[in-house]
Amino acid sequence: MNKKEISEFEQVQAQLQGLYIEVSSFAKKKPDDAMNSFKLKLINQVIKKANNLLAKRRPFDDFDQFEIDDLPSNSDIVVMISQYLNSLEKLRADNIQSNMRRWYWVIEGKLSDIQTAEPKKIKD
Repeated sequence: MNKKEISEFEQVQAQLQGLYIEVSSFAKKKPDDAMNSFKLKLINQVIKKANNLLAKRRPFDDFDQFEIDDLPSNSDIVVMISQYLNSLEKLRADNIQSNMRRWYWVIEGKLSDIQTAEPKKIKD
């Protein structure tokens, strides 16, 4: 990854994490309720960016985004965002290295000065 991709990655991961928290709260109250089209368009925008970053590492080959005409349930969205977060974390884990106790992004095979968090354990 290069610096621009890292910046995009960090933005998309943060947006998806925020969406996950928000939609999870909806899903706990009303899991089967349909998401409204305004929010779904925003979610799809972030998913499109995630698809570009993930390329062939997307969670599901046949999923590009949610259908606006067939509004998914809150719980459906939580499941998909969770899968995207796991895929993004795997991408991040594959592109970072530890230097003593701190973690840094690797750019063009070399440790950069861009610090990041320790990789999370992804549940299988």
